[in-house]
Amino acid sequence: MIDILSFKCLALDDKEIIEKYVDKNLLDSYEYLFSSLYMWRKLNNVKYAIIDNALVIEKNEEGKGTFYAQPYGYKKENLISIVDELLERNADFTDRDYLFGDVDENFLEDLKKYTDFKIEAVEDVDDFEYVYSTQDLIELKGKKYHGKKNHVNSFEKSYSYEIKKIDNQQVINDCMNLLHKWHEEVAVTVDKEMLMEIDAIKDLFRELHFFDLQSIAIYVDGELAGFAVGERVNDRLAVIHVERGETTFKGVYAFLNKKFLTESFSDTIFVNRQEDTGNEGLRKAKQSYHPSHMVKKYLVKVSR
Repeated sequence: MIDILSFKCLALDDKEIIEKYVDKNLLDSYEYLFSSLYMWRKLNNVKYAIIDNALVIEKNEEGKGTFYAQPYGYKKENLISIVDELLERNADFTDRDYLFGDVDENFLEDLKKYTDFKIEAVEDVDDFEYVYSTQDLIELKGKKYHGKKNHVNSFEKSYSYEIKKIDNQQVINDCMNLLHKWHEEVAVTVDKEMLMEIDAIKDLFRELHFFDLQSIAIYVDGELAGFAVGERVNDRLAVIHVERGETTFKGVYAFLNKKFLTESFSDTIFVNRQEDTGNEGLRKAKQSYHPSHMVKKYLVKVSR
């Protein structure tokens, strides 16, 4: 009988443990960054355990139930015992349709190659992550970016702006006020994740000093027009965690996107702007920037 380890609710002081197992140099997805796990820990009830010297993260997501993210640091020869342990733990629950979620193609192949379990995988299309060429989004060259470039030029010609970092309480308050206003205007049409966003971003701002994050706040005549928070994952990849603008300022989103990448991530190859969660408006907006590729993710059922 394998001992089932207790899963611990994620807390701020778990950063060192998580980052011991998650090699950021290998990441393409934002899901396993400690900042992301911490930011959404309340919404997704994030927990973790160490099983056979591998990190296993547990999440609960609306419409998917509770599942385990793909283990990090596992050895192929230990994969069967890890899966066995998770299946045994799940025998006590009735709300778990999928054993794994947020699974990439490499882990899915390892499951098929190094275990003899029955594997049933489905593409989690609404959770695919949009990855773009950083230089494409900075330069906005060519016909396909003509509209975006016009929006940037319009903003620069129309407004006298000031660039700040989100590094003091006044700027944080301005960002939260803009966020509250945005949610009041669109609250009827957004999903639960977006409704929880205010609390998640507030937590992130409260601990900005703890995370290795970059930020930008754009002011026009003393009024906050937009802000963004992102992170350098490794030498080739950046992730945008948060981006919000006041749309009364024409072209603010195109300008914010270009300016933030130019100021903070110009030496990266790619920028991950996360998923669209199945929201049609968000999907259209993300597709309009012409992704270089998508990070595909899968939900996986496993049985003996």
